[in-house]
Amino acid sequence: MERGSPVYMKEAQFDDPLLCQLYEQVEHTLGIRASPEALVHLRNYLKQIPNRAAQHEALPGLSGDRERYGCIFSSPEALFDLARLLTVNETYFFREQVHFSVLLKELLPRLSTLGRPVRICSAATSIGCEAYSIAMVLDYYKQLSGPSSFSWEIDAFDIDQDVIETAGRGYYRANAFREDGTQWKFLLDRYVSVIGGKYRVDPRLRDHIRFYLHNIMDGLSPLSYDLIFFRNVSIYFSDESRSKVMTILADALIPQGYLMVGISETAGIVHPLLAHCFKEDAFYFQKRAEEAVKSQKVPQETGSLRVVPKPQQLRSWKKGLTIEPLCIAELIADDPAARRITEKTLAFLSAVPAERDGCGPTLDEPGNNHDNEEEKNVKRTPQDSFEGLVCMGNELITAVIVLINQGDFCRADRLLAFIERYDTSAYTHFLRGEYFYLKTKAVDAESSYKMAIQQDKTFWPAFYRLSSLAAPGNPLRYVYKINQALESIAQGKERGYEVFIGGFSPDYYQRALEQQRTQGLRKHHEHR
Repeated sequence: MERGSPVYMKEAQFDDPLLCQLYEQVEHTLGIRASPEALVHLRNYLKQIPNRAAQHEALPGLSGDRERYGCIFSSPEALFDLARLLTVNETYFFREQVHFSVLLKELLPRLSTLGRPVRICSAATSIGCEAYSIAMVLDYYKQLSGPSSFSWEIDAFDIDQDVIETAGRGYYRANAFREDGTQWKFLLDRYVSVIGGKYRVDPRLRDHIRFYLHNIMDGLSPLSYDLIFFRNVSIYFSDESRSKVMTILADALIPQGYLMVGISETAGIVHPLLAHCFKEDAFYFQKRAEEAVKSQKVPQETGSLRVVPKPQQLRSWKKGLTIEPLCIAELIADDPAARRITEKTLAFLSAVPAERDGCGPTLDEPGNNHDNEEEKNVKRTPQDSFEGLVCMGNELITAVIVLINQGDFCRADRLLAFIERYDTSAYTHFLRGEYFYLKTKAVDAESSYKMAIQQDKTFWPAFYRLSSLAAPGNPLRYVYKINQALESIAQGKERGYEVFIGGFSPDYYQRALEQQRTQGLRKHHEHR
């Protein structure tokens, strides 16, 4: 199957019974959910080859076009031809290069210790760019590891005979190399040479790869692979077919094996055998042990009500306050109460020295209006006792959110500076990023958001803001950032993090990102 933009839509309704038959047969045999436009194109193609029906016995109950369609779908060779009409070619070397960083830095150090050949599958490999990219990384790692290191082999298949033949030859045009893979130019320089105006991959890599014709819907051998790449392909499948394919892939992995899917696909994949992982700024999956699967509790459906489980109290690695997003959400929901908490918090900290920054009076100066009796009583609490501050984490964070939303940046800055003395969690870094973001200091904001991600890889508000800061003028980079944010939302949407970014549900931000991604892809195609 070739890689690219999906050519499917929601479940289609057809007035033409022949198109209905085509739709059902395509999904049943190929797993592809074809769009009406693709089916019309397919039907026009089929009408141009009427003689093929004569090569098969007529199917009972069919005549004319129905008979011809049935005969063609009963032919494996013709079936492979049809797949080419329903997919769009879009593949190149080191596409979504972060996955290869994960392979080199995270996975190979583990896989190389297995004491046997490492087995990798490039499923739906198209013209072989992915398989050869994997091979380059593996061979490079082997050279770094020395002569006693591991051996490896790659199975690479596709449903299209033509692309498999292209992959086997190992010759490519210039459009097989894109800016998205420039991080790996040092490997391309090592393994690719120019011959007669074409680019040839080192034939020694070909010796480790088995290219063959295969339909993923026909299954894979169980427990066969340590790592499977199945990227930018599931977008073609219906929900039912996608579920079947994920089970095929999971069963084909050995215990603790790994699965790589496209950046834009991760959020839509849920399978009991596959656990989410995050390294090197990339999401991927690892096959769970059977014991872990059996111990999992299946969440109960609650209709349309979104139930957010109460998270554990979280502490950062350095000191750290008690911070519970759900508690903060409850405090902020009552606006008058949130404002009272903010003023009380500032009063509590009024005796703490604050550096002058030209923004007016410090926290302990009269200009901050902390003169009522209640606030004076609060001031007498020991300010510098960390034990006394730990339980104030929710109030402190609530106060920062309120101040930032009010545009009170001077006091927000001072309060954040105090919190940063005791807490270095994702929450604190993110709020510092919000401070810079709203003050239009994009570089500083981006730095803070990245620090938040380093602390918590599922803290999706930080990914969302980073996508907002990405330049739309670079469509590929822009869409990549949006895909990262969508993946992060899928991982952290049940943790209540939306309270840090405005209180709308994660689904709201997900829909907004999907719209932005569509616009970015459109600009990319127009540019091309």
